Amino acid sequence: MTPTDIEREFAARQPWVTKFVIEGRAYGGHFDALQDERLTQFWQCFPAAQTILELGSLEGGHTIGLAQHAGVRRVVGIEARPENLARAALAKKLLGANNVEFAEANLETTDLASYGKFDALFCSGLLYHLPEPWTLVQQFPRVSPNLFLWTHYAADATADTLVNGYRGIWYQEGGMADPLSGVSAKSFWPTLGSLLALLHENGYRTVHILDNQTQHPHGPAVTLAAAM
Repeated sequence: MTPTDIEREFAARQPWVTKFVIEGRAYGGHFDALQDERLTQFWQCFPAAQTILELGSLEGGHTIGLAQHAGVRRVVGIEARPENLARAALAKKLLGANNVEFAEANLETTDLASYGKFDALFCSGLLYHLPEPWTLVQQFPRVSPNLFLWTHYAADATADTLVNGYRGIWYQEGGMADPLSGVSAKSFWPTLGSLLALLHENGYRTVHILDNQTQHPHGPAVTLAAAM
């Protein structure tokens, strides 16, 4: 496929969030997922992972980045929006990521165990879009003993709600019409303390906070690795 052909394929699937570099030329959006430090952090924590389940794969940038690491046999990315999956399928084809699979599913309702067991879970930019994040986290132990998580959380000073035993705030989502939003009308952001409690309650004995961005422009955000 010539650069002109590739440009035409990318244009047909606009708008893009993720940037992909193919044979030295950049296509798509502005977010360079393959150079994201979260991939480096993941491999520092779970260097032996050969099978990975990614929750909320968007256009496949992180998915393909994970799959390019030496020794990786299988990466499955789950995504709710079919238009994102169409973009991810194009990137997978052009980059020859044959060890990548994508699945369309709503992570508010899907059964993670139906995808099998994995060495590690990669969950970046997804948990804070859910109205019941505990429902998804409760499934994690059935799928993998290892978790890499990046998510926003509620600052203690703003936490004005107690839901299912967790302190936090309700956040207004854009729904399916917003490509960077959750699929429901609202989501629940637990405080960092409630998030850590949720992980411990579901069997994660060790939780390492890798980065805690209390001044993130879109709300406090934490990067952590957890193991059972």
